[in-house]
Amino acid sequence: MPKQGQFAKSARLKQLNNFKAKRHQGKGNTINNDQLTDYLVVRFALTAKRRVPQSAQETTQRFLIEIADQLVAKQGKLAKIVPELVNRLNAQVPWQFFKQVTDNWNLLQKFLVKEVPAVPLASRVRISDQVTPAELNQLVATVLAEKGAMSTLLNQTKIDPAKKKQTTQLLLLTLYQGGQIDWPKVAALLSPLPYQPDSSLDQVTQDWLRTLSKQ
Repeated sequence: MPKQGQFAKSARLKQLNNFKAKRHQGKGNTINNDQLTDYLVVRFALTAKRRVPQSAQETTQRFLIEIADQLVAKQGKLAKIVPELVNRLNAQVPWQFFKQVTDNWNLLQKFLVKEVPAVPLASRVRISDQVTPAELNQLVATVLAEKGAMSTLLNQTKIDPAKKKQTTQLLLLTLYQGGQIDWPKVAALLSPLPYQPDSSLDQVTQDWLRTLSKQ
């Protein structure tokens, strides 16, 4: 399991090839909770991944891993998992990551709803408190507006929290309307900002994030 707030190591993704994800057969054939993520990633590769554009497959799979790692602890409640995850990842990923996540959220959530209850855990997990596309868009737009606000106030000696909040709200009105994110405006706001992945991430992940930031 990756450390809190970090992506899974690329080596772990390669090891998934050795994990056998089969439907439950017989009462005694269960898997441990710490195998849940690997099981779901393999099931995703066998079922839904092919319906994700190739350019977004890595992003969607990594987001799945981050969600799956918390399903047992958060009892399958996506409304608890996803907001915390979006806030955590905002400091690590370029804005293009969230565009790919929101573009493929319907597919990913439907996969979770269908596949998670079928995972042969001793205590099965069911998905509840789903997150609508509009809710996810608002979550993402808010963290991107906060990032934009910080960049506009960066040269100030001391950032006034009230000023930051006001700037965030103004940017949010520009970036998010009618349940949709205006991605060209996001690009105009955030693309000029330099992006550098966390040096503590493995090299493959860093290279992927750099490539993603240029899309």
